[in-house]
Amino acid sequence: MIQKIGIIGGTGMMGRMFQSAWEAQGKEVRVTGSKDLDKEKALVMESELVILSVPIDKTAEVVRRISPWLTSGHLLSDFTSVKSPVVPVMAKTEAQVIACHPMFGQVQSLKGHNVILMPLDGGGKFLHQYKRLYEDLGLKVTVLADWTKHDESMSVIQGLMHFIHIVFSRTLAKRQVDLETVLQICSPVYQANFAFACRILMRDPHLYTRILMDNPQNLSVLSDFLAEAQGHLKLIDKGDEKTFENHFLETREFLGDLGEVFSAQSDYLVEKLKEYPPAPEK
Repeated sequence: MIQKIGIIGGTGMMGRMFQSAWEAQGKEVRVTGSKDLDKEKALVMESELVILSVPIDKTAEVVRRISPWLTSGHLLSDFTSVKSPVVPVMAKTEAQVIACHPMFGQVQSLKGHNVILMPLDGGGKFLHQYKRLYEDLGLKVTVLADWTKHDESMSVIQGLMHFIHIVFSRTLAKRQVDLETVLQICSPVYQANFAFACRILMRDPHLYTRILMDNPQNLSVLSDFLAEAQGHLKLIDKGDEKTFENHFLETREFLGDLGEVFSAQSDYLVEKLKEYPPAPEK
């Protein structure tokens, strides 16, 4: 099993979470920050697994910088949210490469969250070991055999969803909505939507900027979304009730059995949200 782990950019939120989790399991974890370039060579030379936990737009630069010290005995991985600018550069090194995407940000517990692994050339001797590193922390691991499918999926999971929440919040700000009144009178299901928007906006703006701008597949998905939005706006403007309802039912049919499953899941979340203590009065 992998015992010696080096995390470049490990002084950030994600790096610190995994450092403490793996150290608690007896692993040797070395980390460097953005000002520790002189320590990167030693980190690489003393590690079996090297993980890059740096901003998307800096990752390729770091790979090129550490490339001379990587050998076929190393496993090289990353925590970036977009793979197309990064994986081809990692593939040019001597190391075995398994790209990684933890599907969460700052959390109270790692247990139950998702991690995606994308091995190049099957992952060699390291795939089983690397998968176990995350599974032993209670994480759910999905292996994607084709890393190019990652950015396609993320254009919907992250690109579209983040865009919707950011633009929703921007619309509230532009209209100077009285949030206290709106949240006081709306039901928990609408509060949940506001909560997920806030979850994004209270985190690193550079991260979400890069997620939206660095994935080349986002533009196509977002263009489709805007076209659908404009089309539905026209239906509302014309009062075309029949077509609007037909679109509604066609979309329900597309969801199939998942519609019932996730409708029930939303009921569960709404009930749990009702148990959350109200915000203190000002």
